[in-house]
Amino acid sequence: MTTKLLIADDEKNIRMGLQAMIEREFSGLYECVLVKDGREAWQHVKQFLPELVIADIRMPVMDGIMLMQHIRELEPERRPLVIILSGYDEFQYAREAIRCGAREYLLKPIVREELFGALAVLNEELKERNHLIDDSVVSVEKDRLAGASVIPDRNGSMTRAIQYIHAHYSEDLNMAVVSNSVSLNYTYFSQAFKAYTGLSFVQYVKRLRIAEAKKLLECQGGKIYEIAANVGFDNAKHFNKVFRELEGMTPQQFRVQNQKGN
Repeated sequence: MTTKLLIADDEKNIRMGLQAMIEREFSGLYECVLVKDGREAWQHVKQFLPELVIADIRMPVMDGIMLMQHIRELEPERRPLVIILSGYDEFQYAREAIRCGAREYLLKPIVREELFGALAVLNEELKERNHLIDDSVVSVEKDRLAGASVIPDRNGSMTRAIQYIHAHYSEDLNMAVVSNSVSLNYTYFSQAFKAYTGLSFVQYVKRLRIAEAKKLLECQGGKIYEIAANVGFDNAKHFNKVFRELEGMTPQQFRVQNQKGN
């Protein structure tokens, strides 16, 4: 089964070069569509429903940042993973891309090993993504059955809330946003969520973000602050504090002990 891949860049040579590199390295794995600007990309995202998007951060009509902002509005199951390309080696560009949901940020000229490594990581994420929500719901259900104070999820609100959290944990997420997404009163949602999961909203999100950070620390060589931003933390200091609180060590210590290939 092929993975649908959308490549958006205003330079034709780059679009075609990326396609050629990818198809040589991953023969038969991707079905590629090429577009020249962000507006075309957005139209194809809605119609073509790609699982992956590679987009330049600077494009005419609609840039990569605006494209990602549109993508974030899609339902979680329709939202592709995004790799952003940029000729700007500046933190503000990387931070903005990550905050908007980019999974990878690659500098031009593209180093093929970095591109292939990013695609390999995202391929694994795509494989795991469909299982992640199901696994979390099963785990929560076990907690519900084991606990005396839990309440039933009569209309599926808690299941939908958990799905929403897993889809948006890398963003600026708070309980007001999530309770509104499932049309529940803030106070009632707070009580119902804790009764259903056994954790407060804040505890649940912290644990999810740290679990996702551990995956990235095992597989990626990025800076700690980049991984922190990628899983929803505003700064590396807070990320380090929460990570140590839950794991008993710093992110760097965890990376040294667990990074694959070491």
